[in-house]
Order: sequence, then C-alpha cells, then structure tokens
Amino acid sequence: MFLGFDVGGSQCRFEWLPAGAAPGGDAASVQPAVQGIEVASAGLATALRQAAAIAVPTAAVCALAGVGERALADALVAGLRAHGITFPVAIVGDVLAAAAAGIAEGPGLLLWSGTGSFAIARGHDGRLHRVGGRGYLLGDQGSAFDLVRRAATAVLLAIDGLGPATALTEALTEAFAAPSPARLGAVLQRLVPGEVASKLGVVLQVAARGDLVAGEVLTAGIDALAMLGNAAVRTAGLDWQALPVAFGGGVLTGAPALAEALAERLRTFGAASPRTIAPRAAAHGAAWLAQGWHLGQEPQRSWVQRVAI
Repeated sequence: MFLGFDVGGSQCRFEWLPAGAAPGGDAASVQPAVQGIEVASAGLATALRQAAAIAVPTAAVCALAGVGERALADALVAGLRAHGITFPVAIVGDVLAAAAAGIAEGPGLLLWSGTGSFAIARGHDGRLHRVGGRGYLLGDQGSAFDLVRRAATAVLLAIDGLGPATALTEALTEAFAAPSPARLGAVLQRLVPGEVASKLGVVLQVAARGDLVAGEVLTAGIDALAMLGNAAVRTAGLDWQALPVAFGGGVLTGAPALAEALAERLRTFGAASPRTIAPRAAAHGAAWLAQGWHLGQEPQRSWVQRVAI
C-alpha cells in the first residue's frame, strides 16, 4: 500500500496504490513557505495520520507547493518524525507529482496552467526538464494570474489613452470592487495571487461576448504557454512529431475553449492531441512516486531524490 499526497496552497488530496485498494480523501492543506516548518510539519503529520487510519502505508510521498530544495524537504521529514510518523515518507515539490501524473509512461510533455503555470518535458533518458513556473512576479506565463493581470493592464492602458477601449474596464472594476478603473492596480497589488487568479472567469465571459481586447489577452496567454512547451521539448531533445502531451491545472481543465486553443496551437508543431489529467491525478502520481522510491525503481527513485525541478 503506497500513499501519495498532493498538497497545494488551498487543497490537500491523498490517494493510494494499488488504485482502489483504499479510499482516497481530502485533508487540511499546509504551506511551509507561509506557516513555517514547525506548523507545516504538525499539519502534515495530522493529514498523514488521517490517511493512515484507513490503511497503514508501506511508504508515502508528499508533494508540497513551495518545496524547492532538499534542506526544506529534510526539515519537514524530521518534523514528521518528531510528530510520531514512523513509516517511510519522502517530501518533494508539487511539480514532481504533476509530472508523475502526466508523463509517467515515457517521453512526453506536460503543460500546466492553474494559479501558476509551467511546462515539463520528459526525455528519453527519463530525466525531467522544466520551463517556467518561476512565480507570479517573474513568470507563470499563461496562468490564471497572468491572464487576469494582462486583462487589468489592458484596462489601465485604455483609460490612459494608450490602448483601445474594452468591456474589461467595467467588468474587472466591478469584479474587484475597485472604487474606479484607475484604482484597479492599487486593489490588485493588495491581493495574493490566488485572489487575482480567481477572476479569470470574468475575462473569459467578456471575451465570449466578442470583446477584441479580452480575446487578445487570452490569445497572448495561449501563445505564452505554447512557447513554454516548445522550450521544454527543445531542452529535453525531443521531437514534436506525434509527441504525447498532457494538460493539467484549473485553467486547462476548467476552460475547454482555452484548452482547445492551446491544443490547436501545439498541433502546428506536430504534437499529438493532448489528454487532460484529472484533478486528483497528482495525488495518484505521488503514490506512484512512493511505490517506485520504496522499491528502488526508475525513474521514480531519481525523481524523488531530486526533490524539486
């Protein structure tokens, strides 16, 4: 019995291998970068005990947002031991669980767009090559945050006479409860990325009504995601022709029109039609990592030992 946890900033899911051997579930999320190691370790230990009450795992892998280095992963594991977790547990970044969900079978590309974004290509040697996902300030192109930021920028350009008029002006001013369009930037700067990203539906609605500026915002985001994928494929030494592609994240799973536009863009490179991974697939991917890590199988062992990409 192998246990996998997918722990994001707002959700925590767990699943098992063999699939169906025990029921998966949800638990309270933890954020080491926000809560600190001690609080995050205590919260994660509680979540692990919740899962272990269903079945005692042979080994577990917990994929956490914000785990980008081995020192942090090791500190969290030590914290789990201090809170009484005795079965083998490895801590990795959540991007690795996404890779396990999307490209576990062999060479291919995973494109992910949620609050943030990234691309991962798996080479013929099993190594992973990541492009993007560097955070909302310097990256996350084509993510929900990025698309809303681009739309808000278009509003400010419009009211300053630097860009065309757009229905985004009224829609986003209302959505963010800004005193006026001119104050939209000040309002957004006080919000965390997830709060900004949550308004993507407003941009999609305005674009669906035929607003050209909103449409251009979405097209620019699709192009940015395609370029992330192209860079990852090139770095991994892969050929686009009939390359397996997987889509994940709330934007690509929750906005079919955007997913289809991106798929069409990738087909111009020669990629195969993409498959969309299910919301709980990353937790299943973490369980797959736990199994391979415990049994010394590749590429799981190498991926887990790497901690983050």
